[in-house]
Amino acid sequence: MTAAVKARPRGKKAPYLAQIDPRELVAHPTNLRTQLGDLTELRASIAASGVLQALTVVPEDGGMRIVAGHRRAAAAVEAIEAGEWPDGTPQTVPCLVRPDMEGTAPAQVVAMLIENDQRADLTESERAAGYAQLELFGLDVAEIARRTGRTQKHVNAALKLTKLGEAATGAADAGKLTLEDVAELEQFEDDPKAMERILKGVESGWGVRHRVQEEKRKRDDKASTETLTEELTAAGIRVLKKPKDWPWNCAMTKVEDLTDADDQPIDVEQVKTLEGFGAVIEGSYGNMRAAIVCEDPDAHGYKRTKWTQYKSPAQKVAEELAKREAEERRQKLLDAGEVRRRFVVERWGSAKAAKTLLVDAMRAAVVMPGFYDRAEEELVAALAGGDPRDGQTAGIDRLNRLLVARFVAAHEANTSTVAAGRYSNREHLVLPWLDRLVAEGYELSEAEKTWHAELVEEEAERRLAQEQEDAEAAAELEYDDAEGYVEDAEGVRPIEDVQLPEGDAEPAAEPDDDAEPQAEADPDPCPEADLDAAEPDAKGDE
Repeated sequence: MTAAVKARPRGKKAPYLAQIDPRELVAHPTNLRTQLGDLTELRASIAASGVLQALTVVPEDGGMRIVAGHRRAAAAVEAIEAGEWPDGTPQTVPCLVRPDMEGTAPAQVVAMLIENDQRADLTESERAAGYAQLELFGLDVAEIARRTGRTQKHVNAALKLTKLGEAATGAADAGKLTLEDVAELEQFEDDPKAMERILKGVESGWGVRHRVQEEKRKRDDKASTETLTEELTAAGIRVLKKPKDWPWNCAMTKVEDLTDADDQPIDVEQVKTLEGFGAVIEGSYGNMRAAIVCEDPDAHGYKRTKWTQYKSPAQKVAEELAKREAEERRQKLLDAGEVRRRFVVERWGSAKAAKTLLVDAMRAAVVMPGFYDRAEEELVAALAGGDPRDGQTAGIDRLNRLLVARFVAAHEANTSTVAAGRYSNREHLVLPWLDRLVAEGYELSEAEKTWHAELVEEEAERRLAQEQEDAEAAAELEYDDAEGYVEDAEGVRPIEDVQLPEGDAEPAAEPDDDAEPQAEADPDPCPEADLDAAEPDAKGDE
């Protein structure tokens, strides 16, 4: 090994330069840079030109301890061991020896901070660890800031970072958490789960700030809830856990949204401490409030006054039963539809029978042409006795039969659609169609009879509603015994037909003495003739 070479010592404690074998140097036990990183490029540079920048070392325990330059020392050792050291050059590195720092750990840490910050930046956690070491040596924040050239605010934030755990220091080192954000995180130091929620998966300081705001709101809500819980308990009111689907899909209901069997409101103050009642705490952002609720309104015979998705067990059973019954009825109506299709083919599936519906089919084609779009081609073919597409070349008789076939098939398609429970804008045609089939000899199935009765009742209700609407419209007009209806509720007179009396004419003008006398009007050359007279004979009469 090559002995150290000193250069111009100035005194016992004065710094001096020396060439020292890097393999003899000892790493500092409190080295701030915990990761040396990739040394490949640095080693290649040293192999080519040696170490150009002096390391800072301090005499310790009979050797030399590195204060600044751990990466250069490690890269130099690798170059020597790999046989890459420059030929003809001593295997030493330049070192600035600082005897004045011997036994002064704080000064050594400060030197590491300054020297490393002037090169590749320390990570936030490495810098914070350095400040923490200085604090342990008795330096206060102001002195650490003075010695490192940093602001007291920066030093304070870094010292707080060391207390927030690995999740926070890791986020800071990754550039996802700034020291300015650390002050906000400090309030969650006693809540590791909240700290984890804040830092998990964030990509920048803004993400941290959003999470911090959410956690602050949760913390405020929790504190308000605890205070309100204590007050309610002291008043003898049970505090109930808010149901998962509160408030629109659960049995529990606010008392203010209930009435008794007589539709009278319930006095909250009288029931809030009774069995089956309690309070649910709701709200947010610290604005928590207690809602007095009834756990099972149905058991108390109460009625809900607001819309809800909740169904009681009995309601669910009834709905399921109704659903099964509706599906069974639908199937029966569809089965009846198959029989009904056979009937219409037998009844109108011939050219002669089709003629009986020709006028109705033509009328429907003119009044509601879109109705024919419902016709099923298969049924049309069965009724028309052939391919419906041959209408392109068919004669008048064939066209008439095809029209009737489409008319019948359209009615059947419309009836089947309504029977299946699907929407149809021609639903009002179903009852007349069934009545026509019955008149033609068709026997309704039991399901069709029930359905027919319902349709009759619906039609009666529709007509009654129309009559009431007409009566209400007439009632809006004021009636005068002498003049009849004179105006409606808005003061507008109804429109009336007015006929002038026979011979009514404008009054004659006063004669003008200076005007010249006018000749008597010529007689009408075409006096009124007898419009009912017989037509003239063909020969020469004009």
